[in-house]
Amino acid sequence: MAARQPVFSSKQIAAALGVSVSSVKRWCDRDSIPTVRTVGGHRRVPLDGLLHFLRGSDYQLVDPAAIGLSSPLVDPQAAPAWDRGTERGRFQHALLEGDEVAARALFWRYLQRSPNQSLAAEQFITAAMAQFGHAWEDGQVQVYQERRACEINRRLLNELRQRILSRRDLTQAPIAIGGSPAGDPYQLPSALVEVALLEAGWNAMNLGNDLPLDSLLQAAIDYQPRLFWLSTSAVADEPRFVEDFNRLADALSPEVALLVGGRGLSESLRPRLRYTAYCDNLGQMIGLATALKNSQSEIPPTGQQDTGGGLSTEPTG
Repeated sequence: MAARQPVFSSKQIAAALGVSVSSVKRWCDRDSIPTVRTVGGHRRVPLDGLLHFLRGSDYQLVDPAAIGLSSPLVDPQAAPAWDRGTERGRFQHALLEGDEVAARALFWRYLQRSPNQSLAAEQFITAAMAQFGHAWEDGQVQVYQERRACEINRRLLNELRQRILSRRDLTQAPIAIGGSPAGDPYQLPSALVEVALLEAGWNAMNLGNDLPLDSLLQAAIDYQPRLFWLSTSAVADEPRFVEDFNRLADALSPEVALLVGGRGLSESLRPRLRYTAYCDNLGQMIGLATALKNSQSEIPPTGQQDTGGGLSTEPTG
């Protein structure tokens, strides 16, 4: 069963949070930080335990590098409301008008100022498509306008992918593959995960959307990845989905991390699934993937690891 994740010592967690080791041990003993024990009885904090603590407290990672991260586990930048006077507002308007030249210029101008271009792309694209979703529901845009915006964004993400590949040699990087399950029509979320993992140093390949279980299983055999992601925006048949999902999890090697996310994985659905970690947003996915890539220690097996409420990479089409 795919269910492995790195673990950290109390000292590492203390350094990452900027607190004393005794505080971390106290939180562990109170179960404020879910903890596992080594054979020798030492405390170890798994990634999902740290995420649980961060979500339920006012603490943040002040030194992510202390646990091998290049970015915070939780994306600190929430997308603001649309405003025509902002770059994001002008980007949305360009998508609405089908002005791909203007949208591209705004997109790259924004990304060039950002230390993490995949996160910047997610903030731009996700906020825009959320607005399209609301406008579509209210009858303010036509279906073709929403679909056209998706196609422009898909091309922009492909350009970002090509730029990342042109400046990185990923031939020796660990392999990551993923996509969206059968019945899921959304293309952009998994494409965003791919560029994020490429930028984080993984040899990542997005397999696409609406993928049958047997095809996902064959991909795992063909690629032999270290990380497998599944972005799920829509679930039509929950019993069938649970059965297929857990068959996939059980078929993966214990050394393969299964990271999942998406608004389709509801709080009532997640406890029925087996995976390494559930990610709230793309920034969290990057943090987890970076920790997994940098981890050299034995990663203990776990069951379902519920760490939140849904990937923020959720365009409407």
